[in-house]
Amino acid sequence: MTAFMPITLRFCDNKTMLVGSVADAETALRQQWPDKTAPSYLDAARLVRLAIEGTCRPSTAFEAFSKAARQQGIFVARPRSRAHEWLDAAANP
Repeated sequence: MTAFMPITLRFCDNKTMLVGSVADAETALRQQWPDKTAPSYLDAARLVRLAIEGTCRPSTAFEAFSKAARQQGIFVARPRSRAHEWLDAAANP
């Protein structure tokens, strides 16, 4: 089971990867990104490293990672499943 809701990334070399944990994010950061000098990428890399060391909350690092992926256009948007719709309907009667 993953620690976070998994996201799919498509890197510059057209490879895809499902990322659902800080450890997965660390692996993904070593792949081909459009701009590894972008501030959001550098911030995500720093926070992921700190989360692995235990000095940063994993949720903070994963959110920074997701933000960097979205900003660089490698985040693959997936439609919400019907299960999400059912859970939303159950949570909001």
